[in-house]
Formats: sequence, C-alpha cells, structure tokens
Amino acid sequence: MLLVENRISRVKEKYNVPLNIWDQMVTGSGAIANNQKYLEWIARDYMNSIVQNDLYLEMVLDAVETFDRKRNNLKIKDIYSYDSYTDLNDTLENLKKRQRVINTHEQSEVIYEDDRFKVVVPESHDASCYYGAGTKWCTASKTNPGHFKIYNKEGKLFYILDKTLPTSNPYYKVALNRKYVGGKSFYDAPDNLISDTTQIDYILEHPLMIAIESFFEYTYKEEIEKISAEVKARELERQARENEWAQRRRERIARLNAEAELRKDNDEWNPEIGDFVGVRANALMEFLKNEGEWSDNSDEIEYLEEQIRDLRSDMENDPEVIENPNGERAQDYGMDLDNLEEELEEERENIPTVYDIMYEGVTHYGEMPIFEYDGAEYAVGDDDEADEAAEEQVRNLVDDIGYEGFAEWAWSSHIDGDEVADYIEDYIRQDVDESPESYLDEYEDRELTQESKEQLEAIEEQIGDYTDELEYVDNESDIDELTDQIQVLEDELQEIKDDEDSYEWTDEGIEQAVENKLDEVRSDPMEYIQMYELEVDNFIDQDDFVKNVISSDGRGNGLAGYDGEENEVYYDDEWFYIYRIG
Repeated sequence: MLLVENRISRVKEKYNVPLNIWDQMVTGSGAIANNQKYLEWIARDYMNSIVQNDLYLEMVLDAVETFDRKRNNLKIKDIYSYDSYTDLNDTLENLKKRQRVINTHEQSEVIYEDDRFKVVVPESHDASCYYGAGTKWCTASKTNPGHFKIYNKEGKLFYILDKTLPTSNPYYKVALNRKYVGGKSFYDAPDNLISDTTQIDYILEHPLMIAIESFFEYTYKEEIEKISAEVKARELERQARENEWAQRRRERIARLNAEAELRKDNDEWNPEIGDFVGVRANALMEFLKNEGEWSDNSDEIEYLEEQIRDLRSDMENDPEVIENPNGERAQDYGMDLDNLEEELEEERENIPTVYDIMYEGVTHYGEMPIFEYDGAEYAVGDDDEADEAAEEQVRNLVDDIGYEGFAEWAWSSHIDGDEVADYIEDYIRQDVDESPESYLDEYEDRELTQESKEQLEAIEEQIGDYTDELEYVDNESDIDELTDQIQVLEDELQEIKDDEDSYEWTDEGIEQAVENKLDEVRSDPMEYIQMYELEVDNFIDQDDFVKNVISSDGRGNGLAGYDGEENEVYYDDEWFYIYRIG
C-alpha cells in the first residue's frame, strides 16, 4: 500500500495533472491494475496530448484496459514502449483485425451465419457478456446481470455481429430486443437506440432477419401466446377500471347536483346570509363573469323577449286581426306567442346561479373551499386564508422533498450559522486539541510547562550560587572548575529551552483558535455542513424559508396547480383570491 501511495504521489508531483482530471485518472488506473503500474504512462500521455478532456481520458483508459487484457497476445508487452495513445491504439486495432473470428459461446444458440454476419441468442448472462464485449450494452454489464434478466422476461435478445466492420464502427455489433408483444428495438454498440433504422437497412433487408423472425415465432410460440393473453387480460382489466371510474364520476355528479339543488331550495348561499362557503362561491361566480367564463343565457332570453315584442306588434297592427280579433289569423299569432313565452319561461328557469357551482365539502391547504364549475376546480379564500394555505403548501412540499429539493439559493441563505457552529463546536475543539500546530502560532501561543519552569529556576539558582562563589575563590584551579560547572548548567538550561517537550500550548491560544474557527463556520455555514455531512434540515429557519419562497414565487405558484396563477376579485367590499387547481 505504501508503494502504491508513493507511486501516486510521485506521478502527481511530476506531471501536475489538473485536479478535476486527476481523481478520474487515479480511479481509472486503479480499476485496471490496483498497483497503479500504468498511472505514469496515462499521465504522461494525457499531458503530452493536444486534446485534454474527460472524453480523451476515457479513451486512454479504455485502451490501457484492453492492453492489460490482451498484452500476452502482443509482441511488445511493455506499455512504456508505446510512445502515445495513438501508437497503442493502432497496435490494439491491428490485433482486433487479426482476431475477427467470432467463437461460439456454449450457452448460446447461433441461428444464422455467413461470411459477414453471425447472429446469436445468448441464453445466459455470461454468454451475453461474451458476445457484448466491447459494447456499452447494459445487458452485457458484468457487474449487473439484472438488465439481462429483465430483457429476457419481456422478450429475447438477438446479437447481430458484423465480422467485416472495425470495432470503431458503432454498428459492428447490433442488439435486437424482440419483445413477445410490442415489436422490436435495435441498439448500436455504444447502446444508443437506433431510431432512424435507415442506418441499418442493409441488416433489415438481409436474409438474417427472416431467420430471426422464423426462429423467434417457432421457438417461443408458447411465451408469445402466454404474454399476448396476459396483455389482453390487462387491457380488459383497464377497461373495467375505466368503466368503474366513469360510473363513480356519474354517481358523484348526481350527488353533487342533488346537494346543489338542496342548497338552492334553502337558498343557503344567499349573499345576505353571509355563509362562509357561500360568500366564496359568490366571489368565484363574480370572477368567472368578469373573465367571460360564466355560462350565461341572457342573450337567449333577450332574443326571445325581442321576438315576443315584435310578434305582439305585428299582431296588433295586422288588419286581418283588427277586423276579426277571434279569427284564424289571430289564433295563429296566439299559438306562436304561447310557444315563445313557454321557451322564455324555460330559459328564465334555467338562468345560471351560484348554485350551478359544485361544492364537495373539501378545502385546499387550510380553510379555502374547493369548488367545481364547468369541469374546472377552483380554490377561493381571502388574503389571510391564502397566506395560510400558501405556507402550508410549502411546508408540505418541504416534508415531501426536503430543502435540498429546492434550488440551493432558495434555502442556503436561511441556514443559521450560530446553530451550525454550536453543533460542531465539540468536533472543532477536538480537532484543535489533537492538532494544535495546525491552528496556533508556535511563537505566540506556546509557553513553558510548569515542570520546565521549575527546572529552569533550579538551574538558574545553582548558576547564581556558583557565580557568587567565584567572588571568593582565588585558586585558579577552583575558578576553572566552577566556570566549567556554570557552563554545564547553562548548556543544560539552553537544552531545556530548545526542547519541544518543554513547552505547551496556552489555554488562551486554544480558546482563541476554537473561536476563530467557529467564526469561519458562522460566516460560511454551508461549507461546514458539506464538510461534516450534516443534515441541512436541522439548521434552517423554516418560517423564514417559507416566507421567502412565497415572496419569491408568489402564492399562485404553489396553490394553483393548473396554471400557477393567482387571480383576484373584489366582492362584497373584500378582496378574494382564486386559484385554479385542476
């Protein structure tokens, strides 16, 4: 492990690969060989290349991975003998050209083969991986056999292998997903759905397709019949559900109409009564009239009234009627008038009223009643009710998707830095205690330990005693001895002062370092939330966040599910707000 780490460190220092590429390079190289033996070659090639991006790195890694698998088949087995990716790739392509003979996997069935094409049905995940080598097919993923199982549950896979095309051609391998019911889909080697099948007309018009269809219909006849029956059963079940839903809707409409008639008979929504729901129903009617959405038969009534007036005038001025008021002519006028007046009466009875608005007794986020009119649903409330509903809607959304379901700018400014700092203070204090040298100044924030202070005081006292004794000694030998002793003590003194273990970090310095770090947390709490992988929800002021969302997006964005619009109408000396919700 140490060898690998040293190799990684050496390569990083030598080639100075951009950080955004470096992590991918190390990870990819390690996946090929965990000892990172190819890392330096990859880094050298990348930094020498004119093109430097994620796609080029992926191409290099793919080539190195192929080299690692095929190197025993190569004349030159040392990758560092290849000057560049181009040199390595050309060698690998030549190897592929020499190896275009496609062997047969034992867990598969070859249903067609000629000089150009080989068509196989993989009967196992291993066989799928074998024939899908070099492609991006999910059914050929060695780490995830689930996709292969799913595709084979719904139909069968046919791999069409072209012996003549180079592996760089996206159609050198084509996968056909032939479903038991529902047609077929083709995928190229990079696993793109071939929506424009004119690109593979040479395959579609080839006899191999007849072989595929014949094999499919004969071999999987029972599966096709079974799935077809299941599809038919599901369709019948769907139709039954739709009929049931339609019946429920008819029953619901009948019930709502009956309730509306009862309200009408009791005149429950008369504006003078001031019923809570009734006031809002009348406000909705006023809004719909203003918007031209109210079904009004006033034109029909006006037309009939005009017809009656004209007909009466014609009758009163008709000479024949004047001459014989009870004659046949007068009777014809009378019959026509009766018919028109009957139609007028019917229209007057059917004048739309507030009771044509349906109410099911449910509310929208709080107390705003929900009404239905002409196939549309509306929620209606005053300003306070709309505010309450909007806040409840945002809070419910937070519960459903969390704060991180919103744009980061919407919630990041509502993080309480003090709360984040309080939460991670113990972690920071522990970090400072364990690595004080990373946070404190060794000259300003350290002092001698008490033990070292006592040792120094004792030595300095001894030096003082020897110095005083020198004043009374005349013998040169004694003077030299005392001088040597003093020098030894001074050396010892300096040794203690130079010894790192003689010092300790001051409590004041540690506390200041902790506080400085906490100030950083308070100024940029988001950085530390990410660093310590904390739950954002625990540090956001929800009330402020909710108000900010509503202030930014408006109430209609959350309350009006149909169009996101907030509409208003002035009714009965008060503003009401209407939201179309469905």
